[in-house]
Amino acid sequence: MFSRLGDLFTDASLWIWKTIQLNLSWLLHIVMGGVVLGIFPATVSLFAITRKWLQGGRDEPFFSEYHHYYKKNFWKVNSLGWIYSSVGLFLWIDLYLVTQLKGIIALFSTVLILFILILYVFSFLYLFPYYVHFDQSFKRYLYQPFIITIISFKQNLILTIGLTMVGYLIYQMPGLIPFALGVMPAYWVMKVSMNRYKQLQVEMIGGES
Repeated sequence: MFSRLGDLFTDASLWIWKTIQLNLSWLLHIVMGGVVLGIFPATVSLFAITRKWLQGGRDEPFFSEYHHYYKKNFWKVNSLGWIYSSVGLFLWIDLYLVTQLKGIIALFSTVLILFILILYVFSFLYLFPYYVHFDQSFKRYLYQPFIITIISFKQNLILTIGLTMVGYLIYQMPGLIPFALGVMPAYWVMKVSMNRYKQLQVEMIGGES
């Protein structure tokens, strides 16, 4: 019994240490890119490692792989990230302008833009796991996360619940920020996304048969 408890404690300690290392690597690479150019490749590399963990590679060293993935995808991921960010900025500006108006048309436009913004946020979340899980053309990376958002209402809800819990935990324990701010949400989004990809593959096979 004590041996099993010792093993569990050891595994938990190693898991926590790996999580801290990965989160610090994420923060380091954000800074290496001057923040503006570092945030997207650092985050995609973070998702690549969490994907590997979910596939059973948790015990393997990851820093060199993380850094290689960061350098290899630096400009491509920045292009995707800033295209998505530009769309988001455009939507926020539209929302601001519409809320300055009055009348039924303004109300309808506000609701419509809010709905599009919600779709946009989920699409942005799905961009990172989709990028590391599939080898696709640049164009498909732009629109496939949006399609996944449309057909994944249940997963969107699960993502929302999980990320809300993570956000609340970090808000209550801000000391976690240097150690888990990136890893915890990335792990959750990657896990939900991979489960959804498996479901879609089964549905596609079933549809073909």
